Amino acid sequence: MRGLVVTGTDTGVGKTFVACLLVRFLRAQGWEAGYLKLVSTGAPRSEDLAFALAAAGLAQDPALERTLAPYSFPLPASPHLAAEQAGATIEPARLHAALAAAGRLFPFLVAEGAGGCLVPLTRDLLLADFLAETGLPALVVARTGLGTINHSLLTVEALRRRQVPILGLVFSDGPSAPDALLAEDNPRTVAAFAQVPVLGRLPPCPAQAAADQAFAPIGQRILQALGSER
Repeated sequence: MRGLVVTGTDTGVGKTFVACLLVRFLRAQGWEAGYLKLVSTGAPRSEDLAFALAAAGLAQDPALERTLAPYSFPLPASPHLAAEQAGATIEPARLHAALAAAGRLFPFLVAEGAGGCLVPLTRDLLLADFLAETGLPALVVARTGLGTINHSLLTVEALRRRQVPILGLVFSDGPSAPDALLAEDNPRTVAAFAQVPVLGRLPPCPAQAAADQAFAPIGQRILQALGSER
């Protein structure tokens, strides 16, 4: 299976937005790319998957949903707790099976985690440890503004400790642009300390066309990091 996993430095940093833009970009480039959400919390059905499928122009099929969103829990909490409150347990084997099934549907798969990379999937398994089992490279999404240096460096350190390959970092402004000085210096500082490529910064994008345009150079750098072979 070819693909990558989009992880983040925290919850709400823009992972889903970046993952959707990446799928759209790859498909526009002729790649048969698809999306998978490993675990969703905060709704009985994966809102991230619905958003991603719509953005990529893919069918909203209930059977497909079961494959591309193997776990969805209503409680907005860490996956392990959301699962427990729903009377369930997240089984790594089921996640691996979902990845394999999605890989048969799409020659290139963009998988997305939940929250930051050190959230627990179960009481004895962190997301980062599961990602290490997959062998997929990680694309890290981080906030652009205040606090991102610490969160970004800790995330890179956690992934490296587990020998998860890191393609690079994408900084996301969110709905409003951060302080200009921080937005200029934070990515540069993170890149220098982490020795990881910064693949770009995504500004606030109120419309899909603006988001696609802003993401295009980031997408090109991701392709370069992956290698251009389909």
